[in-house]
Amino acid sequence: MASSSSHNYQTSSSIEKPGFTEVTATSREPSEIGHIYKAKNRFGFSWAVDQEPSSFAATPNASNADFDPVPPSKRTWTWMAFVAYWMADAWAVSNWEVASSMIAVGLSWKMAIGACVMGNTLMGLVITINGKIGATLHTPFPVLARLPFGYYFSYFVVLSRCVLATVWLGVQTTTGGQCMVVLFTAISPKYKTIPDRIGEISQGISTGGMIGFVVYFLLQLPFLMIPYHKIQYFFGFKAIIAPVIFLAVFGSTLHKAGGSIGNSDIISQGTTAHGSVLAWAFFGNLNGVLGNYATLGLNIADFARYSKTPNSQLIQAFIIPVVFTVVGLLGIFTAAASQNAYGHTIWNPIEIVGHWADSGSSAGRAASAFGAIGLIIVTLGINISANSISAANDLVSFCPKYINIRRGQILAAVIGSWAFVPWKILASASGFLSFLGGYTIFLGPMTSILITDYYIVRRGKVSVPDLYNFHGIYRYSPKFATNWRAVVALIIGFAPPLAGFINNINADIQITQGAKNIFAIGYIYSFFAAGVFYYGFMRFFPHQESMLDYAVTGEDIIVEADQKRRLAKAYE
Repeated sequence: MASSSSHNYQTSSSIEKPGFTEVTATSREPSEIGHIYKAKNRFGFSWAVDQEPSSFAATPNASNADFDPVPPSKRTWTWMAFVAYWMADAWAVSNWEVASSMIAVGLSWKMAIGACVMGNTLMGLVITINGKIGATLHTPFPVLARLPFGYYFSYFVVLSRCVLATVWLGVQTTTGGQCMVVLFTAISPKYKTIPDRIGEISQGISTGGMIGFVVYFLLQLPFLMIPYHKIQYFFGFKAIIAPVIFLAVFGSTLHKAGGSIGNSDIISQGTTAHGSVLAWAFFGNLNGVLGNYATLGLNIADFARYSKTPNSQLIQAFIIPVVFTVVGLLGIFTAAASQNAYGHTIWNPIEIVGHWADSGSSAGRAASAFGAIGLIIVTLGINISANSISAANDLVSFCPKYINIRRGQILAAVIGSWAFVPWKILASASGFLSFLGGYTIFLGPMTSILITDYYIVRRGKVSVPDLYNFHGIYRYSPKFATNWRAVVALIIGFAPPLAGFINNINADIQITQGAKNIFAIGYIYSFFAAGVFYYGFMRFFPHQESMLDYAVTGEDIIVEADQKRRLAKAYE
């Protein structure tokens, strides 16, 4: 067997595959090193984006600088960057409130924490294993999706991820707008008296809320301009700010409650469900924890590809379960303390920060203002780390000639914040939120098929140049450019939990208890079922044209082009 990185792009071109005429890199020539496609108008503005000199794509319609394999000069993420990334991602309002639904269905707070630990540990392993692919090949998720699914069907996989990321971007923007309202109210209590010209009851947002939403939307746009390989520094900043503000929320609530949470119903009541009902409630909430970050479990390569070494991202397997469990635990204890502090249970930290200004004193209003600023930074970080960059990478894959990551982030922000009317989603569309949560039955098998293909079927022997060649070895079918094995395995993965998914959206649709139980373990079932069947299909119905004896990374071309690009910039 040959080694991986020592083989260049020409080596891939020379591989002959019998019985399939248009599958190798010989069907087109790579872009000339040092050449950049530009199409400027008379005002000097270029609608088309730059194509990286090291690109393996034949035309700018196939790739650009952001979509190409990350060159060595931009592989800047060390293990500390991944720690900062997950610290920024974990300290979020949604993770703080994660146990609220678990306790509501009958779990004790200890069982809720157990579900968090188990779910985050499993998802940490999935993210780390999948992340190793991106950290090795340095390509984004939409490109890696072509490996098992084929060029055309990969667009469906990418679109599935893109829609979720874009919707959640809008939902998080709404949350940021709520934080902005708290800030404005702390600065001027009269803000609460702004007449509601929109109609909060019918539209899901008041005039004051819309002002906060618009201001937050405009505020986040400059942060979307931060170069993607340097965004780690903002994550590092948020990793400091976020724990401070959430610990302040916990500390202030505990102090106001007299320093005790033992008499809270959340702590004292124990489990309210029993037997099989309790067991399936536990598994259902475990599935919810897994689904919370199933999206990043699928597309973690969008970030891991900036890893300085393939092993830099391995820290994720440890940091994810630790920090997410700590955040969930503090959320439980704060909600328990809020019963004595405010007379009722409060899970939302934004509401608690708003209460800091209730006294009307300057100190209380200042604390509320600074707390709101901290939460604004928190939502900015979560929107960039979990939603914006992911959606942008997906959008780039659809039109790389005109969309790069920066443009994709702006486009995703506009679509998510305005086209999907996220304030209505939060206010009234509980079925739509159930749809977003249950969509993990599709993400699980997609992730499993990708991992199974790279590690088990191919054992890492892939051709990066052919991932950028639509007539390359991963076309599978000359006509449909789709790997039927992956499609069938995907269907086998999501079909059994599908009835439960539909019932989760609309409870009026009656299904059997067995169907509900399968949905309760939807992610776990779909993940393993799809992976097993995909391996079986590739084992007994192999696609010989795409099976290589060694990996072809094109690293030498990427390094050479990176050096030329840096040298050219030095002389500018």
